[in-house]
Amino acid sequence: MTVDHATEAPAAAGARVLLEITWATWRFAAISGLLSIGVFEQLADGPLTIDELAGRCGANPEILRRVLRCVAATGLLHSVGPQRYELTDACRAAMDGFAFGGFRFNADPEIWNALGEITETIRTGKAPLIDRYGGLYGYLATQPVTAAGFDILIKGMFAAAARALAQAIDFAGLGTVVDVGGGHGGFITAILQAHPGVRGILTELDRALPGARMHLAANGLADRCDVVACDFFADPLPPGAGGYLLAHVIHNWNDEQALAILRAVRAAIPGNGRLLLVEAIIPDDDSPHLAKDLDIRLLTILPGGERTESEYARLLATAGFRPEPASSLAGTDSVMVAIPAS
Repeated sequence: MTVDHATEAPAAAGARVLLEITWATWRFAAISGLLSIGVFEQLADGPLTIDELAGRCGANPEILRRVLRCVAATGLLHSVGPQRYELTDACRAAMDGFAFGGFRFNADPEIWNALGEITETIRTGKAPLIDRYGGLYGYLATQPVTAAGFDILIKGMFAAAARALAQAIDFAGLGTVVDVGGGHGGFITAILQAHPGVRGILTELDRALPGARMHLAANGLADRCDVVACDFFADPLPPGAGGYLLAHVIHNWNDEQALAILRAVRAAIPGNGRLLLVEAIIPDDDSPHLAKDLDIRLLTILPGGERTESEYARLLATAGFRPEPASSLAGTDSVMVAIPAS
């Protein structure tokens, strides 16, 4: 039945919102359970009966039957005869994509449970996961499977924004671009592919360097982009480049830490250089926006969070930059260009 939200009574509207969100958590739990015991991988080669799946995955057949029934209603699985299931085309197509990697990341017990600890975070101002592991990246260093899902999520989720940024900015005039905390190099790869005359420098912590080198080499860019070990809280950034990129870096950190990163860029950038800040910027009104939801995810695993344009502008000005208005890229991402203040 289709609901006309424009004529819906307030009580019904409020109940609908709460119930739909509640039901979604049940479906998330069902998919997560199947993912954790390997059901999707087992079905990758074709249909199996519930008993066959239970034997291969070490599951209780009756409980597995009920969970499969729920997940089939989402469109990820399809029943093919009594007690037999297969992957749908949509699920099969998504299995190697960033959404599946992102689901695997968010279904990790610690990452998922961090949301359940939000009451403690609200009360104390600090996520318990940060106390246990020092934050998301400390935890990922201990969990290679979850880390792989996170890497796939980040690469896929920001690919369109990276391509849009490469087209929106005249990188040819910058000469060399330093991708600060650039991960495995998704953004700098898009920039270098779109601008053959530009060189890149990617800075990251030691543990990320092998993945960055592999990604750049796979895209034929190893000779145009240096990969440099750098902790931006402790080490100086490569100086004198025409452009410095901070893509989804500042949102990881609180204001004090964010200012330390921005000041490190300010110390390295020449007077005619450009700082490019890419983030999901929160609108100032009450409209739905993914950045508001991402902010909840972030506050349970990291000390930072998403910000409004005015909050980013204030940080940039405090660090010695003169920011321009934000420009939309793709999806929820925007770029703020800032020049060193005289």
